[in-house]
Amino acid sequence: MAVGDKTLTTYANFLYELQGSLQEVFPSEAPLLAELSGFDAHMGIVDRASAVKRISSNMEGGRDIISGSSIRHTILLSGLGIASGVSETGTWQAPVALQTAKANITLTRMLAPVSVSVDVERDSRNGSTSAASIVTELLDQASKDLARKENLAFHGDGTGKVQAIVSGSSPGLTMTVSTTGTANLDVLLPGSIWDILTDSTGAATTGGKRRKIASVSDSATTQTVTFDTAQAASDGDSGNITFSSSEGIYFLNCNGQGVPATIAGSFIPQGLEQIAAVTGTFEGIAKGSTQQWQGTDGRAGDTSTAALSAVMMDGAVRRGRRAAIGSWDFGIGDPAVIDLYKQGLYASVRYEPSVTTLKSGFSGIAYDGADRPFPLIKDPMHKKGGIKLVDKASLQLYGDEEGPVFLDDDGATWRRFSRSLVKEAEMLDRVQLGAKRCNTLVFLNNLQPAT
Repeated sequence: MAVGDKTLTTYANFLYELQGSLQEVFPSEAPLLAELSGFDAHMGIVDRASAVKRISSNMEGGRDIISGSSIRHTILLSGLGIASGVSETGTWQAPVALQTAKANITLTRMLAPVSVSVDVERDSRNGSTSAASIVTELLDQASKDLARKENLAFHGDGTGKVQAIVSGSSPGLTMTVSTTGTANLDVLLPGSIWDILTDSTGAATTGGKRRKIASVSDSATTQTVTFDTAQAASDGDSGNITFSSSEGIYFLNCNGQGVPATIAGSFIPQGLEQIAAVTGTFEGIAKGSTQQWQGTDGRAGDTSTAALSAVMMDGAVRRGRRAAIGSWDFGIGDPAVIDLYKQGLYASVRYEPSVTTLKSGFSGIAYDGADRPFPLIKDPMHKKGGIKLVDKASLQLYGDEEGPVFLDDDGATWRRFSRSLVKEAEMLDRVQLGAKRCNTLVFLNNLQPAT
């Protein structure tokens, strides 16, 4: 063997080095994930000293919080509210207990498998630059897809539902999907793969498992998604799909996990829609009976469709102050909603656009009506027609590792599942998003998009 040849051991070391590099830049793919992870765009890595960052079980103090897949998560329902005046000879008030609660939430599993032939894997070991580049690119793409899916989940309602189906000719391949509410054609891209499930049961409809999108069509009044007739994966379906308005488009592997509304946040990570909700049970606390555990409606119940404006934002900030904070780290929402807001400001006399950049590198137009300016960040993964004001300190990202890792529980990174020369590796991230407070999350819905 020549000195320059790569052995299996050195190639395994290469993969672990690559894993470390991927963990550092993994959160940079999407704004919400980046901000909650403490990613620093100037450093190009995660800032481990950031006040808001991912807590993992191998961090100092992390083991006190995470045990296996169970997370002991502290909830702050409200402040003390006990401060008052006292006279020179008077008796001061008795202290009261801080209104906290404890929740046990669990880590969820987000996984991206990749496969290579033995030739590619061995050529990579033996110093083939092109083969090594192929493996690196493959794993880099898997990491990016995993990051985007986590970011999408953090924007969601924990059910894994991405899009509601409105109509279409069933059985068939073309579906008309909703243009409002949770609709998100920005993530239903050609080449992406999803499950089509029945909303009430979580079971795949006939032909609905692991279907690849062939094309999409977007207009002002109608959005359609057309799936490929061919099988996208060996464990997926092919041919026509049976569907109705009782079905929806979901994350992969949601099939058979249970009723989506019941398992919300336990299979797919918890998301902002759960935190913003004013009804239901979240992290073991009933929102309906605990007002401070509800998100804050920035429009005070107004459900009419209207353009986001400075006046509307001012009202949302005033209502948000009731949660005892006067500013937020950023607003995040539908790009078309923020575009229309920005376009409305262009008409203002002497208006000079002001842009603020977050630590993670994402920028947005600044809103200056709170205690301090904060940017409105466009995120295509946020639900359409909405925006949320986020206080990062009210949220907490958890993981059993600092980022996604290669599964090596059987002693190898690459493994074979059948009598063929194709090997497979899996990039796994066990992750969960927790909320310490819900009322600091201010939501504005039914907002008009730019055309």
